[in-house]
Amino acid sequence: MRNLFHGLAIAAIALLAGCGSSGNGSSPEPQPLAPVVVNSLLDDANPPAGTVSLRSALGAAAPGQRITFDARLDGSTLPLTIVADEHTRLKGEVMGMRDEPSGPVSYLVGYFPRDYGRSALVTRKDTVIDASALPRGVTIAWTGGTDARVLAVEGNLTLINVAITGGRSVAVNIATANPADQPWTLARGGAVAVWGVARLVDCRLYDNHVSGDFDSSRDRGAFGGAVYADIVEMERCVVAGNSVLGGGAAGGGIYSVGGAENARTISSVDRSAITGNRIAGVFAYGAGVYSDGGGIGKSNTMRITSSTIARNLAEPSPGLPRFLLAMGYWRGGGVYVSNGYLDMQACTVVENAVRGTPRTDSLGRRNLAGGIAATVGNAHAVELMTIGQSIVAGNTVEESGNPPYAHDVFTGSLMHFVSAGHNRFGKLDFDQILVPVGEPDWESLVRRHYPKQGDAAGVELSAVVDLAAGVSRATWATSAGVDAGEPAVLAYAPQGTALAAVPAGSYDVDILLGEYTVASGGRDDFPGIVLRRLESRYGMPGFAANFTAEFEAWLGSVDTDAATDGVQPYRDPSGRPILTLADTRWFGPAATWPRELPNHPYIEFWHRLDDALEQRGPAGMGPELLGEDVWRGLFSSGVLPENPAISVRLWTRKALTVRRRDFDQLGTARPTGRPGDVGAIESQ
Repeated sequence: MRNLFHGLAIAAIALLAGCGSSGNGSSPEPQPLAPVVVNSLLDDANPPAGTVSLRSALGAAAPGQRITFDARLDGSTLPLTIVADEHTRLKGEVMGMRDEPSGPVSYLVGYFPRDYGRSALVTRKDTVIDASALPRGVTIAWTGGTDARVLAVEGNLTLINVAITGGRSVAVNIATANPADQPWTLARGGAVAVWGVARLVDCRLYDNHVSGDFDSSRDRGAFGGAVYADIVEMERCVVAGNSVLGGGAAGGGIYSVGGAENARTISSVDRSAITGNRIAGVFAYGAGVYSDGGGIGKSNTMRITSSTIARNLAEPSPGLPRFLLAMGYWRGGGVYVSNGYLDMQACTVVENAVRGTPRTDSLGRRNLAGGIAATVGNAHAVELMTIGQSIVAGNTVEESGNPPYAHDVFTGSLMHFVSAGHNRFGKLDFDQILVPVGEPDWESLVRRHYPKQGDAAGVELSAVVDLAAGVSRATWATSAGVDAGEPAVLAYAPQGTALAAVPAGSYDVDILLGEYTVASGGRDDFPGIVLRRLESRYGMPGFAANFTAEFEAWLGSVDTDAATDGVQPYRDPSGRPILTLADTRWFGPAATWPRELPNHPYIEFWHRLDDALEQRGPAGMGPELLGEDVWRGLFSSGVLPENPAISVRLWTRKALTVRRRDFDQLGTARPTGRPGDVGAIESQ
């Protein structure tokens, strides 16, 4: 987690389009098997001689052998009515809970075979279903009289030019049969559940639904309204009108574990529309896309390019009692990232919504977050969020029926935010980004690498997309999101300041990095020095003294043990109370410092400083507040005259070389030799 170089290398790869490689070996390639050709709409594992159903083809095909379709099936729907497996076994996470000084913390036990419940089709081999030869493709629809997901795969799945609809993955109580194992089946992947790589090309996944249980457990979440997979690789797809309901709900459209047990480390969504999906639960994350980054302890990547993510909705489950509403979390109407990296380029993320009952904990961590959100917690963090050439605006949070407010990017417990330039943002919220750490080689003094070339924040949605005549919709999919019942949105035409704004050529993005170190035995009063320098540089008389007095009054009011009479303040590792700014510092340890109670005053200091600068800071300070420009103005490299035990080092590094994507979401070529448009769609 400490060094940013690895994450920037990944992001640079993500933002350089058109790279490839080829082998030069001389061994002949093995000849592929002839495809198995489906020639019937019949749903039968043992059809009459000369008849090949999809079900029989799945049974007959060798691992990786293509399943194709007779030309006479072009545009047809294959209705499925048979449940292949009542208790499908696929790998899934098992979570545990342990008590920490800061409270209960979940941890990953591992990935083990779990009962996923009913599936209409099941294969345990690499599977390829290819309808690319059919101009209108085929539709696979669950039409049976009970609930079942459409397809479960143990292995890798490739779907090309296939629509999947009607899937219903529902948790079933099996506690009597599994008293010591799993009380409910896992409701995951309404359309497809894949423990492997799910590669979907030119597919449409709509009207699939997942419904989980509401028992109190961390390892039975309802995930992936359409797609649940270890790795997701999606190109030119539409995922719309799907939903997830459960105590824990995530990934209304897509849930990517992100490579828990796969050599691949990058999940991707390219030139696709993820729209009109819904999640509802007590704990609900990522109504459009959820990325787990490979799971707790891993740092894998979700890459989203040239895609529209819109009108997805995260909200409480209907009829929740008041006590559950008071403890719930609802975050990431469009995209939620729990671990690892998010790389996003040339996307339009708009009109996603989060609803719920607001609350904060002692560190100011809010339980609601809007369009794009990263995890907030004390057990894990997101390494890097990189966004470039994208429109992220018009996303909202609605608190308990009050008027909605703008909330577009929420960095959560993020190590670094890097703008790749030429973005159009509405509301940027950095108030939970991880705070600076006084530790060598952490590169953590500057975490907010914004603004960059061509960026703009505070934009109104109507200034960058055409909401009147520029919204295209599907005729075949109905939204389950904020515009439930309406035809699902596919794309938004750009307008205004989003037009002709992205350079035709490549450009570099440099970032400022920094760290401060304290000599052995030295006094760490860096927070106080920051306050005094802010006051002096920005002409804010009394700022340092007033902030210090307010902060120390708060320290004196903290009661960390409500069960004991009197006020119990925070204490440092040696047991001394932390009652002054001078007592407040980073104590470590490196691996788990955000959840250690002695560090909470230090974290609180930086969060309160953000609040103070937002409320009382100098005019012209952008939404990043303590961003690169401020740090450049406050410090230069060297020993601090206020305290020679503290040294500051600032330096610049080229983080990215960015080149515009060659094609937009619809396959339209970006203009050659002249500026192009921000967002997923190029204007005509």
